[in-house]
Amino acid sequence: MSSDTEPNRDGGLYERRIGTPRTTDEVNGYWLFGFGVLLGLADVAVFLLTESATTARGIGYALAALSPPFVMLGAVIRFPLRRPGTALGYLGTAVSVLGVVWFVNVFPDGWFRASGDPAVITVYGVGLLLIGLAGTVVPLLSDPVYEDYERMRGEAAAATATAEETSGELDAARDELAATESELDAAREDATAAEAAAASLRESKARFELFEDASGRPRWRLRHRNGNVIATS
Repeated sequence: MSSDTEPNRDGGLYERRIGTPRTTDEVNGYWLFGFGVLLGLADVAVFLLTESATTARGIGYALAALSPPFVMLGAVIRFPLRRPGTALGYLGTAVSVLGVVWFVNVFPDGWFRASGDPAVITVYGVGLLLIGLAGTVVPLLSDPVYEDYERMRGEAAAATATAEETSGELDAARDELAATESELDAAREDATAAEAAAASLRESKARFELFEDASGRPRWRLRHRNGNVIATS
């Protein structure tokens, strides 16, 4: 694929004015295409301002020669290409640029006005051919890309949803654990209070007595160990 990851959602000019790109190469292709157009316009300006058969005019020719590779590369990498196709497009551009640099070095003295320099033209043409192959033949020989892209997006969304669900379950488990710990603390406090009450009863110096009064009704009284009645019903 031209890019295995989604482009940065940084609100760039491309996303604001054109649309949300599927890949970063889609954005790069747009800017490379625009750069190629600017090179062509710069060539026109240089051509009008320079004299023929001069180094300055040669720079104008060079700008004109650089425009097609970048325009083609910008259009090619916007396609949903696999990495080999994208790499071939960049390689072709590099070869064409090499041919242009060679032209600048030999123009005007080493340039044949009638036929040009076959070696320079060949290098430049090979670069254009590689870019053309990257945009036409390579896509036909590779598997569809957008299907894989959509599949990976679906898998990423599913993984994100699973992670969020797991996070929610973890938070719920933490809340339940906190509630259980609170209940355990309360139970410990109750047990401590019960133990204290039992110890208090064991240490008490009084005892309960149940008896019947003169009318036969059950009564109780609390008698100290010294025999004195402390409380009675």
